[in-house]
Amino acid sequence: MKNLLEKIKSSVLKEKHLYIVSTFTFLLIYLSTFTKGYGYFIDEFYYIACADNPALGYVDHPPLAPLLLTVFKFFFGDSLYAIRILPALAIAAAVFFTGILTKEIGGNKFAQLLAACSIAAMPVTMAFGGFYSMNAFEPLFAVLLLLIIVKMINSGNLKLWMYAGIVIGLGVMNKHTFVIFILALIIALAVSGKWKLLFNKWFVYGGIISALIFLPNIIWQIINDFPSLEFYRNISLYKNVYTPPIDFIMGQVMQMSPTTVPFWLAGTFYFLFSKRYKEFRFLSILFAGLFLFMMLSGTSRADRLIFAYPAAFAGGALFFANIINRYNAIWLKSVIIIFLFIGLVISLPLILPYFNYETVKEYTEFIGINTEIEKGKKPPLPQILADRIGWKEKVNLVVNAYNSLSEQDRKQTIVAARNYGNAGAIELYGKDYNIPPVACSHNNYYLWSKRRLNGNILLQLDEQNDYDGLKQLFDSVELFPGVFKNNYVSPDENNLVVFICRGPKIPFIKILEKSKNFY
Repeated sequence: MKNLLEKIKSSVLKEKHLYIVSTFTFLLIYLSTFTKGYGYFIDEFYYIACADNPALGYVDHPPLAPLLLTVFKFFFGDSLYAIRILPALAIAAAVFFTGILTKEIGGNKFAQLLAACSIAAMPVTMAFGGFYSMNAFEPLFAVLLLLIIVKMINSGNLKLWMYAGIVIGLGVMNKHTFVIFILALIIALAVSGKWKLLFNKWFVYGGIISALIFLPNIIWQIINDFPSLEFYRNISLYKNVYTPPIDFIMGQVMQMSPTTVPFWLAGTFYFLFSKRYKEFRFLSILFAGLFLFMMLSGTSRADRLIFAYPAAFAGGALFFANIINRYNAIWLKSVIIIFLFIGLVISLPLILPYFNYETVKEYTEFIGINTEIEKGKKPPLPQILADRIGWKEKVNLVVNAYNSLSEQDRKQTIVAARNYGNAGAIELYGKDYNIPPVACSHNNYYLWSKRRLNGNILLQLDEQNDYDGLKQLFDSVELFPGVFKNNYVSPDENNLVVFICRGPKIPFIKILEKSKNFY
């Protein structure tokens, strides 16, 4: 036992520099949870709802992140302070293992620190760690997979494909689009001449392991008529904002921070042309290939490339560390680290809820940030902050309307909402008021709602201008007194009211099917 503790202590001391930067990352992200005035992010309500309804698949994502939350909240609950621990830890771990990746390639302690700091200094990294979603886990799976491949190259141990298969399977079970990273990685290995890594039985075994891990989701897709395919088609056509190549490039500069640009640019070219690191040329090909693919697709948001950056930052860290060593410019170390984090400091008010609404609004206008990352959504604050505001007020409106009904009417009432955020908020905050499970046609709520249509009265949280549409479906539509208004939320989350609808002209199941929204 004593020897084990000594080994652990020795290991910790060896990686002390990486533990420091990853701990800093965790604290910077997690402490923002305690800022007053901001609550759950819109997607977090949905993930909690998915965790409350565990399954092998969901319309808009695979099951790993919700199932992980199911287990976690069983022990720790679903408070904001509980669920925010996991994404912050995942991002901190990605920062740590980016340093370990650089070490495995041959980087000294400063190179390891610089690579880790490069990931930590990206605004999008902090943003993903600031709320619970599958996006927080994707960079971790990506860097772990790269680390295994590099270890395989260094050791010649092809059996490591077994571990790679586990990471690949979990990565795809976390996010379907992780397949793009895997395909790009295989192509990069092939182009860089790593044929021996690909043509062997261990590669096949790894593929079988990953397929077995992902198989439950495939079975779920088959049983449910592949709803995820419909979802991905819809978001490509109707949700994602068209991104011309120049805008995608500028998105990389701004969302990944202008101060990180020299490091990922240098890293890309360094691995590509350096004879010393020719064994790791595939990392440059991987990053450049994914960059070009997403840039030319026209529908990829800038933040979707985050999983590729450890590959480039490892090279950039080695490049600058080698320059410092060659010229003995020790003084440059502190300058480089400080320079890296300048971009994060400038962007911090836009990505984490550390400042009040008006300050963030004025800062957003001053910087000139376009807050529209989805079609039709251009709030006065960045959406990642705007969509954390006003949820309790909306739910209180629903609760008051529900309580205004007679006891007999409440037994016959279906509570409904326009999107998964509102539906999830009503369910989470409405538990103390005996609000029944909410019906909604948005994504996986559509599937759940088929079992929730027992009643003849509809109480719906929706926009004021939806009155005419509801009037066509019901004999009576009553507008409950009160309206949710907030000058800082997204336009589609503002001016919401509660309608009490009676006498459906068509069965509720038909109404649900007509409003089905995989988006």
